[in-house]
Amino acid sequence: MKVGDILIKYDRLQTILELLDETGSVKVTDLSQLLNVTEETVRKDLDTLEQQKKLKRVRGGAFKPNTLDKEVPVLLRETMYQEEKSLMAKHCLKFIEDGDAIALDSSTTCLSIATELKKTELKITVISNSIDIFNVLKNHHSINLIGIGGNFRSVSHSFVGMNSQSDIARYLIDKSFISSSGLSLNIGPTDNNEAESLVRRQFLKQSQQNFLVVDHTKFDFRTIHLITDFSLIHTIITDKKPDNANWSTFLTEKNIQLIY
Repeated sequence: MKVGDILIKYDRLQTILELLDETGSVKVTDLSQLLNVTEETVRKDLDTLEQQKKLKRVRGGAFKPNTLDKEVPVLLRETMYQEEKSLMAKHCLKFIEDGDAIALDSSTTCLSIATELKKTELKITVISNSIDIFNVLKNHHSINLIGIGGNFRSVSHSFVGMNSQSDIARYLIDKSFISSSGLSLNIGPTDNNEAESLVRRQFLKQSQQNFLVVDHTKFDFRTIHLITDFSLIHTIITDKKPDNANWSTFLTEKNIQLIY
């Protein structure tokens, strides 16, 4: 039976698993077209496979989990919370001025910032460890790009490791924009990956002004690797006011600006 035909559930599940083995992740919209079924049917199939512990479901798709690296693949993250990321990116641009040297991490949130920067005439330097950010900005006539080298991490299309941290330590940065997998009261921003968290921490250490850019789902959610405590964070930019009212009091006490 050809893929374009309507497949029975067993065949659909096998096709999805084969795609996961090949690509590491799948999108609901792509599977719907490929399997010739509704997106709702695809979501049910993905739920079935998640119950069998064959994949991990996320908004808009699924990926094959790595026991050592729990990061959602970048191609899937790019499709998640797109409107929220665009809104936060526009907030970030209000703080970027001609002559700034800024750092952008390898998050898809910072990729959204790069996408907004591409539309401007700003004369700035962008320092990043992200290949995707370089691809967005590589042809911009007034943005100087500085790449951070190191060990390539395919799940995030980024460079990490000791060489990356050493590279970053050579620069004096005006403003750093980073994201995180979680953000906990009295603890700070956390990450799924240790190497990525160390790169983000180094960006913050080298910078005069630091912005943590996270959507509302990251508040009161904690992952394993601490990026930093709140002492290195000056501004938090998000897409809406946190549900937990304690955040406003806590951030005021820490003299951290909250923008949404």
